Parts: sequence; C-alpha cells; structure tokens
Amino acid sequence: MHCLPEATLLRVLSNRTSPPVPANRTERASQKKRRTPIALFAIPAAIIAVVVVVILVVSGGADIPIIGGGNGQDDEVPPFDFTVKKSLAVATVVDADTAALTAAAEQVGQEITPTIDDLFTNAFLDPTNWREGDYEEVFAAFASEALPAAQENVETLTLGVTAGDLFEDVEPDKGSLAFNVLFDPEAQPDTAVVTFHFAAIGERTDGTFVRLVSDGQFFLVDQGGWKITAFDVTRTDRKMQPLSPSPSASPSSS
Repeated sequence: MHCLPEATLLRVLSNRTSPPVPANRTERASQKKRRTPIALFAIPAAIIAVVVVVILVVSGGADIPIIGGGNGQDDEVPPFDFTVKKSLAVATVVDADTAALTAAAEQVGQEITPTIDDLFTNAFLDPTNWREGDYEEVFAAFASEALPAAQENVETLTLGVTAGDLFEDVEPDKGSLAFNVLFDPEAQPDTAVVTFHFAAIGERTDGTFVRLVSDGQFFLVDQGGWKITAFDVTRTDRKMQPLSPSPSASPSSS
C-alpha cells in the first residue's frame, strides 16, 4: 500500500480527543479468551471427585491420568518489547514551539508503543492465536475504515491463518520503532506515523527454521484511543540454518 500524502493526513483528524489510556499487556493477558473447552468447566466438582475416587479404586492409584490436562503444547507467550529509537515532531505552522512539540511527540510515542507491541505479540508470538489462525486481537488495533484492508492482508500482518499447521514454535528476535508526529495548527497531535522493524525466528513442523521479518509504517489517529487508519507493510521472510547449540569442550586426548 502507498503512504498517505501530508495533505491527506492533515484532514484525517480535526479535533484531538481526551488522552487515551496506554495499552497494558499484563491487563490484556488477564482478559485473553481461554481455549480450554467450556464443557470442561461445566462438570460439577462433586462429579469430578467421584470419578477420581472410582479410578483410584479400580487402578490402585497407579498411572492416574490428569483430568483436564494440557494438550502437550506450550501456550506461554514469549516476552517482547520494541526498542523506541526516536519521536520527531512535524509542525504545520511557522514559528512553532519546537521544544514543546518534541515533548508532546515523545508522549504520543509512549502512548502508542504498547499498542504496537501488543499487535505484533498477538500477530506472531501468542501461540493461542497463531495455532488457531485467530487474530481478532490484532484487528482490534485498526480503525473501522482500515479494518477491511487489514483482514484482506492477514497473511502479511500476521503469521498466517494456517500457521498452526506450519509452525512448531516462534520466538522474538528484535524490533524497533520510530515516530513522526504531525501536529495541527493548534499544536495538537493530529497523526502519528510509526516506522517499524520486527524480526522473529520460527521453527516449522518439518524441522526447518525461518526468519520472519516485517517492515513498514502504520498511520494512527486518536479516536478515543490511537487506532491504525492506514498501513504500508512488507514481509521479507527467509529460510535460515537451524540454531546451533553452544559448542562443548572437546575431550582431552589420552
């Protein structure tokens, strides 16, 4: 997709709303939908207790299976945080207070960073998302006018709808953000342009490895919270050699 011209960006938002509450990964994680079958929780505790007693009596207590155990897959989300390189203010009037705008641009960057951090965590790193090809949490970061385009480009913006069949594990490598914040004539933040680089290492089910690389820009406006209204994203994934274990000391010759 093409970047928006400055004139178009200036028309995106005419009035800034109240300051948004920064996204919080811990809070979001506590609210994440659980993948455990609902029927499991519907089993009364008394019935479970009776079943356990019966199994103990019949089997003598040996090799008792754990009721409601996991599926053998690790659903832990690896921690990841973008490194913020810089936040630049772009004034639209002469004789603007550069120092004040720069400080405001830094604040905007602090507000938006957790949102981008969560977007890539949900898109590439959360196993409960990519194993099922469910990226509802990713699309929540997009404004209504950009949502159809985001859904059409799901394979570019995320690990993909069939990632659960292709990948065994995904671990973050590195990521960086840079902000350009466009201010209106009243010195209010109008549009934020986030330039990003994200890289992760994916282990495929066939034992091969791939370096996942995403670069581009997100354009955000404050709609009672910063939302992505346009984007320009490129994927340059490439195969890589398996990660080598640390070399061990060679045995001494006799």
